[in-house]
Amino acid sequence: MKKIIIGIIFILAIQSAKTQSFNPQLATMLQDTLNTYVSMITNIKGMSASVYIPGQGMWQGSTGVSYTGQPITNDMEFGIASNTKLFVSTAMLMLAEDGIISLNDSLHKWLPNYSNINPNITIRQLLNHTSGVSDPIFVSPWVDTIMKYPTRVFTPVEVLGWVGAPTFAAGTSWGYSNVNYILAGMIAKNATGYHISKIIRDSILSPLNLVNTFYDVEEAEVGTITHRWWDNVDFNDTSRVGLNTAGGCAGAIFSNSSDMALWYHALFSGQILNQTSMNELTTFVETSNPTYDYSLGLSRETTQGYTYWGHGGDTWGYRSKMIVDTCMGAVVCGLTNCFPSGMSAVTFLLYRVVKNHVPGCSGAITGTTTVCQGENSVTYTVPPIANATSYTWILPSGATGISNINVITIDYGLTAVSGNLIVRGVNNFGAGGNSTLYINVNPIPITPVISQNVDILNSSSTTGNQWYNSTGLINGEINQNYTVTSTNDYYTIVTLNGCISDTSNIIHVVINSINDDNANSAIAIYPNPVSDELIIEMEGNNNKMNFEIVNTMGQVVFKGNIIEKTMVNTSNFSPGIYYINLQNMPAGYATGNVFEFKKVIKK
Repeated sequence: MKKIIIGIIFILAIQSAKTQSFNPQLATMLQDTLNTYVSMITNIKGMSASVYIPGQGMWQGSTGVSYTGQPITNDMEFGIASNTKLFVSTAMLMLAEDGIISLNDSLHKWLPNYSNINPNITIRQLLNHTSGVSDPIFVSPWVDTIMKYPTRVFTPVEVLGWVGAPTFAAGTSWGYSNVNYILAGMIAKNATGYHISKIIRDSILSPLNLVNTFYDVEEAEVGTITHRWWDNVDFNDTSRVGLNTAGGCAGAIFSNSSDMALWYHALFSGQILNQTSMNELTTFVETSNPTYDYSLGLSRETTQGYTYWGHGGDTWGYRSKMIVDTCMGAVVCGLTNCFPSGMSAVTFLLYRVVKNHVPGCSGAITGTTTVCQGENSVTYTVPPIANATSYTWILPSGATGISNINVITIDYGLTAVSGNLIVRGVNNFGAGGNSTLYINVNPIPITPVISQNVDILNSSSTTGNQWYNSTGLINGEINQNYTVTSTNDYYTIVTLNGCISDTSNIIHVVINSINDDNANSAIAIYPNPVSDELIIEMEGNNNKMNFEIVNTMGQVVFKGNIIEKTMVNTSNFSPGIYYINLQNMPAGYATGNVFEFKKVIKK
């Protein structure tokens, strides 16, 4: 059931992305850029491109031909080549999330030994290309073998037989190798019993509703596949079986540009992997190129001062290029049906159009993250956003405030609830990236009601009380009950989670002098009210006399005796009223009585 629910959420997210309104002025500029540069670069036969921008949705454009007389259309599919690797690494991370494998597992746990392959290489080292395994697939004589037998199904074990000596010791350097991903696919098969294509289908493609994407040879073709051109020769009539079984997990997937843009958006907006896996996916290692780092089927590149994530892909007759702007969340995909070609440069130019015209990503929103219902005039600020001429703020439900600049003042109504505060820049080319700040809106506590029982006041709220009288706050009196010590007006106010209730009802309490019942008595009891030590004194008495201290519930809390003077430790007594029962009163202390009660108040 959980998988079904997640799949429904993915599909709804994809449908939402497809139905959002992409800025028409930006769409025109992107299509003009695509047309202009594809026509200028003569080795590009045809190209399809897509741009996804959060808040705007998807633009898709195409130009050129599949073959003479057949233009490229947006629904056509291309070989994405090495962009297959991100699907594979994501599938492996999902297996790790399920506890089926660990990225720290060595090859020998899942595979037999193979010549020239160190069995102690880890899965992580395969996926980030730090294994040292050599890559023979696209060099002679093995590339010639694939070309000679285009319809042959090459098994992974057969391909491993082509592997030469390691290029470096595992974990000591970096070197790109397609064989790394062939090995990863073999591990997935041995760990689950399923080919990696089924894992990708069930865990990624179907939940995301990517209906224009398939794993070649292992799955049936879908849609219309573009003719592939290699060195300006149409290879459409040449079987892909040999190529895509030899390459397998390293590059066998076909897709169209919109599916690829939606796939990148779903992955990097946190819809697929948990945070631990995302941390793994985005932990990059250095390569020999200072502008190019690599993680798990994902690169981090810097071009003309722009740093972005993505991947490229080259195979016989196809090229692909993916760019994701980690700040804006924008995704740019370029696919072409020819190799070699200058398609990657065109994809970057489309990305540069987005960066130069769409409002940039927003910095962090500053302002309080915890407020109370009914709290007003709360100000939030975001740093100025590049290219923005205006700002759009989205508030938590029940909150109100209007602003088209980078500062907003918000009133949180009595019905406001917790939620995200979102801001994005806007200009003639639409909305850009956004910043989000979660606001925790706490409810106002229920107004307390107080009641009186003799000298004790009780609040209906068990916690958060602060007692007051007509002169103001009574220091330290924060319990549910308060023992009154003087005539006054009393009330309480409750504070919970930083939010303050309305004032309770007010009760006027009249307290008779606490010494009235001790008048004309030779017995001295002090101090009264008492804190920690109570003195009972009977001047001139020579006889031992028993006494007990009783609370208002009639419970005896202390027993003792006295001759002339004694001290009782009352530090552990609860605040309230107590009575001292003096027994066996000597003659002259209480004429006609054998006992006497004295009232004491414990603060």
